[in-house]
Amino acid sequence: MPAAALRKTPNVLDRKDIPTDPYSYVYRRGDKGGRWHLYFYDRFAGSRHRFALKDQNGVAPEPISETQEQAWMLGLAMYMELKAKADRGEAIRSLGFGNMCKEFLSKEKKKISSIPHQGISPARYRLLETQLRWVRDYVGDDKKVIHKFRRTAFLNYETWRKERALEFKKKVPVQTTILQEMSTLKRAFEEVGVSQGYISRDSVPQIPSIKLPKDKKHRRDDLTEREWLELERASRLYWINGLERKLDSDGEPLKKGSSYVTKKKVTDKGARGANQLIHRKLLYYAMRIMMDTGIRPGSLWKVQWKHISENTSIPKGERKTWIIIEVPPENTKTGRYYRISAPIAAHLEQIREVTKHSKKDDYIFCNQRDGRMFSERIKRDGFCEALVEARLADWSENDSNSCRKVDMKSGKNITWYSFRHTHITMRLKAGTPLPVLAANTDTSMQYIEDHYFHYRADEATEILGKGRKSLKKADEHLKWTT
Repeated sequence: MPAAALRKTPNVLDRKDIPTDPYSYVYRRGDKGGRWHLYFYDRFAGSRHRFALKDQNGVAPEPISETQEQAWMLGLAMYMELKAKADRGEAIRSLGFGNMCKEFLSKEKKKISSIPHQGISPARYRLLETQLRWVRDYVGDDKKVIHKFRRTAFLNYETWRKERALEFKKKVPVQTTILQEMSTLKRAFEEVGVSQGYISRDSVPQIPSIKLPKDKKHRRDDLTEREWLELERASRLYWINGLERKLDSDGEPLKKGSSYVTKKKVTDKGARGANQLIHRKLLYYAMRIMMDTGIRPGSLWKVQWKHISENTSIPKGERKTWIIIEVPPENTKTGRYYRISAPIAAHLEQIREVTKHSKKDDYIFCNQRDGRMFSERIKRDGFCEALVEARLADWSENDSNSCRKVDMKSGKNITWYSFRHTHITMRLKAGTPLPVLAANTDTSMQYIEDHYFHYRADEATEILGKGRKSLKKADEHLKWTT
């Protein structure tokens, strides 16, 4: 400790030392109106600190000599807290919870990149913002310093989160959503609080483990066969043609004789209307292609015409049905190159007839105005409209033209990703070998077994009998099994 730090100065008034530490003391600070302060020297970091003294109610001792004993007791309590932090290797200066969240988000924002598999996407950053907004609402005090959080501070978060959603008239969040919010919170504590020395790893609040029900492992639901047929039919007959079926008083499509009563919603008069109709057709074929391939939506939107090739390993007659989609590493979630064999030649032929962009480097699914990939809004709005037209969903109360929202009648969370889940589920049911399905959808057999495969012995008879030349039959029907 430099000797200069110990000599008396005009600003150090009524000094009283802390026992066992000659470099820390309580004093009135002359340049601050004589208010009581604690001077603390962190010998590990070699840094000096001065703190104004206040009690638990935020009331400071009067700036007079007569309150020295009161100030000294407050200073001693603060000294013990600061010394414990210094001994643990934590930073002496405090960090508020709100500032910790802001620093974490600022760090994540710098990672935003348009290069595949480099950094994070803008959508991912917005999700992190939303997750921490909920957590900050739970804490209710952005100024609360992070080293004063109790270990059990977040153990009731799950219950609070669900009740809070109901207060705002929102859907109760699924377990996976709450689990992700807690995971982001843990990252903020570790990547800001711990890494910058504000708290030690042992001081991080206990992050509750959110258990997922065994039957709720899917993050996204799939469509039943009936739901898919309704969606495909309504989209093909009405939605892609700009038609909308009128509804009766019960909210069901109105019929006149054997036909539905429709009204024209979108016309091809004008460039905007014509482009909208093409977009609807492209989105319809996107549904069909995802149902026939199981390709991830993120990969499908990036497919260009140059990624489509002829399947030369099959007879010529079948090449009019089956084609190969080349999916380069930068277009995949896993960062691996893979190829898809798919019976979608007819779909692609229909797309080429309506699209204005069919050169090799053009995106197959693109905005007809400028050739760029579909925006999230075009994909979201179109999908919502198709679901409502199929009567699988109704418009939400908080739906608006700027942000379309629907309520699924089944209560399921149906998204573009649901077509991938539906494809895998239906292919498994049809008996497609697991290794073939895993390779064609760029996922692992273990993942399919964990999330999709449900063994049904009564449905496995045919496939279990394959490869057996003859199976001896019982002499009598097995009446004893009934």
